[in-house]
Amino acid sequence: MMYLSAQPEIVQQIAGYTFQGCDIAKGWLLSPAAWSQFILLVVAYLMAVYLTKKLRPLLTRTLTPKGEQENIITPARRFVLIFLPLLLPLIAYALTGIGEQVTSSIFGSSAVIAFGKRVFLFLAAHLLVQQIITDGFLKLLGKFVLVPVAALYAIGFLDVATERLETLIVPLGNLSFSVLFAIRFVVVGGIIFGLVAGLTINLTRSSQSRTRCVQRLSNSHLKLLKSQSLERLSCF
Repeated sequence: MMYLSAQPEIVQQIAGYTFQGCDIAKGWLLSPAAWSQFILLVVAYLMAVYLTKKLRPLLTRTLTPKGEQENIITPARRFVLIFLPLLLPLIAYALTGIGEQVTSSIFGSSAVIAFGKRVFLFLAAHLLVQQIITDGFLKLLGKFVLVPVAALYAIGFLDVATERLETLIVPLGNLSFSVLFAIRFVVVGGIIFGLVAGLTINLTRSSQSRTRCVQRLSNSHLKLLKSQSLERLSCF
């Protein structure tokens, strides 16, 4: 401790968080209630894996349009289909939520279950960035903002990091703002830009699909008229 007192403040804070984490881990390892929650977490994850293997093929077949089938709900079905990679962490999160209620009523504490829920949310954020987001700018935001935030939330340091970023002030001429405000501004602006771009792309695709449907109907109508004309000529 005498050695740490001579170190910079940031080193002392890191050491304090490390010691705190070790104390929490030691308490969990020596607690029967914590071991029960660990077992519930493992059971919830295995059940989520089993349910995902059963549900994902069924949902994929149900939501995937057959052939060139186009109707009003087709864009919505395709949109939901994009998020199927999140099925596993979301089911695991829901099951651990049920386990959290049970352990809270039995042991009066559910810290391990709550930690597991945060880990599943981190997994969902990671899958969202890696497999679902395709826009380059949004992917960059997800990789360097969403995933680190989810990681800090999982280990319980999000509030500490938020307070730290709030105290870091960036001077800009007569103006000044915190680093946290700048991060929020970039994230909100990026989300709005991504949503507008995605909406524009979806509208363009919907317009093109409607145009193809109209062309197919027109071609079939012309073929029908030609066949009717040929039948009339053959009758003469």
